[in-house]
Amino acid sequence: MAEAFPYRSWSRCVEEYGLEPGRCGTIPYVSHREINVAREALEDKLIFAYEEVDFLYSIVGRIGYCVTLTNADGVTVAERADRSSRYYSDTERPGSVWSERHAGTNGVGTCLRDAGVTSVFQDEHFFEDFIEMSCAAVPLFAPDCSLWAAMNITVRNPNLQRETHQIALEVVRKSAERLSEAVFRRTYANRTILKLWRPDGQPCLLAIDADHAVVGADLAARQLLSLPKTDFTPFSLWRLFTRDPSALRDRAGPTLPLELIRLDGSPLRGYAYGPQREIAPAAPRARAASASAAPGSAPAVSVAGEPAPVGLDQWAGAEPRMTRNVHILRRLAHTGLPILVLGETGVGKDTLARAYHAQSPRAAQPFVALNCAAMPETLIESELFGYAGGAFTGARKEGSAGRFVQAHGGTLFLDEIGDMPLHLQTRLLRVLESGEVAPLGSGKIQRVDVQVIAATNQPLEPRIAQGAFRADLYYRLAGVVINVPSLRERADKEAVIDACIARTAGRLGLKVAPAARALLLRHNWPGNLRELYLVVNRAASLAENGVIEPHDLLLPVAMAPTVTPASSGWAPAAEAPARVGPAGVRARVDAVERAAILDNIEACHGDIAAAAHNLGMSRATLYRRLKAHGITRR
Repeated sequence: MAEAFPYRSWSRCVEEYGLEPGRCGTIPYVSHREINVAREALEDKLIFAYEEVDFLYSIVGRIGYCVTLTNADGVTVAERADRSSRYYSDTERPGSVWSERHAGTNGVGTCLRDAGVTSVFQDEHFFEDFIEMSCAAVPLFAPDCSLWAAMNITVRNPNLQRETHQIALEVVRKSAERLSEAVFRRTYANRTILKLWRPDGQPCLLAIDADHAVVGADLAARQLLSLPKTDFTPFSLWRLFTRDPSALRDRAGPTLPLELIRLDGSPLRGYAYGPQREIAPAAPRARAASASAAPGSAPAVSVAGEPAPVGLDQWAGAEPRMTRNVHILRRLAHTGLPILVLGETGVGKDTLARAYHAQSPRAAQPFVALNCAAMPETLIESELFGYAGGAFTGARKEGSAGRFVQAHGGTLFLDEIGDMPLHLQTRLLRVLESGEVAPLGSGKIQRVDVQVIAATNQPLEPRIAQGAFRADLYYRLAGVVINVPSLRERADKEAVIDACIARTAGRLGLKVAPAARALLLRHNWPGNLRELYLVVNRAASLAENGVIEPHDLLLPVAMAPTVTPASSGWAPAAEAPARVGPAGVRARVDAVERAAILDNIEACHGDIAAAAHNLGMSRATLYRRLKAHGITRR
């Protein structure tokens, strides 16, 4: 658990590192070569990590946070941020080293030193330079329990409320949990995975072989079952639980709830996942898999940490426009025409690209993806086109093939193409027209045969008019243009939400209160499918007594239903600001807090003491927040 105040870290800063709070904190930076070395060391994990960083940013980025991933040494290897925001801190960029020794008490450095969840809010930072910043970091442990990274969010906002930051921390914690599970499942892809729930609600994972021998256990499982953290030796599952081989028989995926009885008589409930037929990708060139589904079935969505692949029909669901899109794509699958996918963040553009590849004639060849917004501008060119050994300072001796060559014969997915720097658009256009790639520092030209799928959440026409995007590149990419509707526009929105509830809450044996389901149906879903799955997953973790209530959803008040006097006796005063406040980060932060307060008061039927307890604040603090938001009892 995070400390109320990081006293141990402050003590280390003074006594161990000899730092002085009045001095400026120094953030070291490593070279591009060292960044590449750090990324290569984590290559098998970064495949999952990049997706989770994007997913997390789609949620917390809307209230000003940036998201970073650092290795175990504190070197930032990935960043997702709006660098034009006034709340952005340039010290978060890739290559920055956030260690306690140099930066004093901070989210990443303290998290890695203590190997625990860490929140550092504003003046809890050791150096005065950083007191306007708030950060929250969660350690990531490999299946062998070694610490390999930290996932962190940071915002430089002196007006941020501590309660809002605590909610954001819980979102990071859940995101890190999903990422760790994805890495564990990949490591033991050919084993049966048992996902069991600890009494505190945290999942723990065991990997067992066909003879019911435990061959792997994550850190949570080892803590719960008192297993060694090092020198792990396989042993029989029935040394931990009452023998019941039938409980694990013929389980090829999530089925009915699994219950194992510990030797002390206490039960552990969860699910068994059979060996994966296709191992998750170990490198960017790995193939995308696909699962078929009957046309018109409820759509499935590929979520970080979930191994289930998605087919085109599943992606389309019962939405007529998406069904039409799938029909067009199937008719053109043999043409090799470039595809441009347009749609808001979180609608499933990446999922569509993978599903299309898996059902195309190129399915046996690589599927390679590059997020143009998640990668520093200085690295995009070398990542995309490759480079020769020694082409620049920090280049690997053997060079790099580049994503185009890696995708030869298969599919190259260029996500967030609207963020590609203008000077690189010219070179991309030349490659698309000629089919030839020349790595940096090499006169050697290589022909490539690649199906290109590009995607963006930005309208490109205004960027073309502003001179930020080349018109000729747009027309070269737009062989087929697929517009993906937002979740709020989908005709099958209710079916999508119910499918998400069944998949996420239903498999945990949780029920959803009618009022909570109604709130899900009425929400505007600016984050689309990504936000939907996050909200339901988060609610499943917060739910008590087996039922997800409206207050468990923590939905922003801007999209939430009005709390009427008849339900709780509390409502916004007549002179209060409109529920949808002015644009800007501050308004969004206020909206999140306002929503949590109103939902909890409603759920507690107007009982302020109970609502304050649920929100983790005193009654006096809650009354102050009610006054600040203009909420009064009628």
